[in-house]
Amino acid sequence: MLGAALAASLAVMLMCSVFKVKSDKLIKQTSAASLVLVTLTSIYLWWLIFNNRFDIAYVASYSSTELPTVYKFSAFWAGQQGSFLLWLLFHAIAGIILAYNKHLNSSTLAVYYFLQSVLVILVLAKSPFALNEVTLSDGFGLNPLLQDPWMAIHPPIIFLGYALLAVPFSLSLGNLLVEPAVRNWLEYARKWTLIAWAFLGAGIFVGGYWAYKVLGWGGYWGWDPVENSSLVPWLLSAVLLHLINLSKSKPAVTPMTHLAAIFTYSLVIYGTFLTRSGILGDFSVHSFAGSDIGLVIAIANAVVLIGGLIILMQKVQYLPKGKMYESFNERAFLILLGSMILVFVAVIVWIGMSMPLLTMLLNNPAAVDTNFYVKTTSPLAFIIAIIIILTFAKFKLRAISLGGIITHIGVLTGLLAIVLSSSGDTTSQELTPNAEVELLGHKITYEGQTFTEDGTSKFYVYNVDGETVQALTKLRANGEDAAREPAILKKFTGDIYIAPNPADDVEVRELILERKKFTSGEDYGYLYKYAEIERDENGAPKTVRVTISVTDGVTVDTVEPTIEVTENGGTSKAINFFNDEKRMRLTGISGDEEKIRIEILPSIETLSSMPITATITTKPFIWLLWLSVVAIVAGTLLAAFKPSNKSN
Repeated sequence: MLGAALAASLAVMLMCSVFKVKSDKLIKQTSAASLVLVTLTSIYLWWLIFNNRFDIAYVASYSSTELPTVYKFSAFWAGQQGSFLLWLLFHAIAGIILAYNKHLNSSTLAVYYFLQSVLVILVLAKSPFALNEVTLSDGFGLNPLLQDPWMAIHPPIIFLGYALLAVPFSLSLGNLLVEPAVRNWLEYARKWTLIAWAFLGAGIFVGGYWAYKVLGWGGYWGWDPVENSSLVPWLLSAVLLHLINLSKSKPAVTPMTHLAAIFTYSLVIYGTFLTRSGILGDFSVHSFAGSDIGLVIAIANAVVLIGGLIILMQKVQYLPKGKMYESFNERAFLILLGSMILVFVAVIVWIGMSMPLLTMLLNNPAAVDTNFYVKTTSPLAFIIAIIIILTFAKFKLRAISLGGIITHIGVLTGLLAIVLSSSGDTTSQELTPNAEVELLGHKITYEGQTFTEDGTSKFYVYNVDGETVQALTKLRANGEDAAREPAILKKFTGDIYIAPNPADDVEVRELILERKKFTSGEDYGYLYKYAEIERDENGAPKTVRVTISVTDGVTVDTVEPTIEVTENGGTSKAINFFNDEKRMRLTGISGDEEKIRIEILPSIETLSSMPITATITTKPFIWLLWLSVVAIVAGTLLAAFKPSNKSN
């Protein structure tokens, strides 16, 4: 199906470029065939995931039999192979819309389906359908950190933005190839760029909110190179939007508009190259492992960027010329000045995120720290805010649409929220259960830990200013911590953010027991009696259950811990003994069943009574940041679906 989709995409490209076919019907049918094939391929991957086809390497890596349904759905795009297919799916959907637009020239479709062909090649090169090298009865499952609703929707929104940014790029090159002096492509490009900018921005901020809500480090943006790889094209697409609008009244701006369209999409592919080539493996917690796909993406990036620039250089002589603005008091000057500042910010972020690649060429890989970004971009952000305010004050909002007003107010609110939320305080404190302390102006009582009945998670419970909040910790099957989320109390004045750190002095004792030999521990004596092993149809161990007698010198208790055997070793849950005074976990058994290894853990009640260390942070008025994101996205979409009588 992927091979046929590639053939269909190439056919559309050839019909529209080499053969100059004018038959709308043939182009529509071939474009529809491409979409149907990509859609069937996507449905097939979901079918493999939901049917637990662990003979497929991708399914085994990101799904499991016990993975909840919603996360089986999102496992589709959990890895780079699936995310490429998702990107291709969105691209194909947008492609059919373009194919049915009677006003587009054939060169625009040719460029767009060339890009789609490249995406199909990437999916073929990094296929999610490769067979697994070993036979597994269960998969590894999705990283517990990714099992969150916000992270489930973050990648699709990002990749939708990426796919839609291909449209203004194609419109730009398609216009240059056929009729560079004509500017009728600008309005159509404006709508697509607005929608792409809205979704890409929403995806970036959803990722930031997930980091704030889940990771527990107290922030929402860490200037990680992978985060920045989405930020750079978002900043440049904002530049593209302003230049598109200005080009309508100032034709001399058109060459810059084409240049912005080329660089915006080229940097989408460049960011993909950085994150998926393995270059950032030592510098980003989000980067994918290295693979040979990096070379394919690098070639695609070079073709898109260099090819676009060559076409622009050849056609620039036919583009409108003249003055971009008449005076410094003109609105056009302020728009161009703001666009230039945004370009400066994008260049700074690009340099920072590319530093591992640039220094690797010098055989000394290194990365910049967050201070580099903060110190360099903060003054520029302040200038951007001043330009927006000056524009509002000078032109009385009469030259900007309602959607544009809402969006720019959202940007100003977001910049203010970043400053305010960064002014909070942070402290670390050891908290004893049920002992009230006053920290950062708030009364905080740690009330201990509670566990869910199924043993999949636990909560650190706090009372903050009379309100109860809980920090969630997801647990592995063996009871160990898998992922920790902070406790957040939301108030009008801001959030109180509490990130717990488990006690370091939790006593876990390991014992080796020999069958039918009494072994003394510190508080109890143990006698391993026998083991029962349940095997699968191939004779391989499936479940191991052992029987152990435990005595405190007066009373004898019988304990039967088990191990569920997997290809990765096995998992086991701790079980209580002696009226829940202690817990025991079986962690290993010898091949001849003569020896077992167990762990003795403290009881849940003991854990709940132990002091913990927590980091408490105040985030003043951070809700303004989330509100600003809603305003930015809503205003941008409103501008996209309203007639362009004014600037946006």
